[in-house]
Amino acid sequence: MLKNAYAAVLLLAICGPAAAQVAAPAKPSPSLYAINSAALASAMTYCSTKYANLQTGSPGQACFVKARQILANYGLKKISADVDASCANPATFNTCLTPQVGKLVYALNAEFVKQGL
Repeated sequence: MLKNAYAAVLLLAICGPAAAQVAAPAKPSPSLYAINSAALASAMTYCSTKYANLQTGSPGQACFVKARQILANYGLKKISADVDASCANPATFNTCLTPQVGKLVYALNAEFVKQGL
């Protein structure tokens, strides 16, 4: 009996800490990819419309590099979290997401103009 109790304690000592260290996987944001894709597409469209193609060494490429830096600091993760909170119903997610993406694109275009891209 003592051997069984010792074996159980030993097994818990070995497995317990390992099991405790395993973090539950984070729930992915349903809108994160859509928000990031829309932001990149907005930057590409803005710069290519203003400066033509985004070829290496072109003014369009320089614009896009600056626009990506603006996106990096724009808080897209927070925006996607806000969209997820506003569009929590899976049945209406896509119809809720569309105007949110539209607002983001308009806001980004205004930011690009403000930053003088």
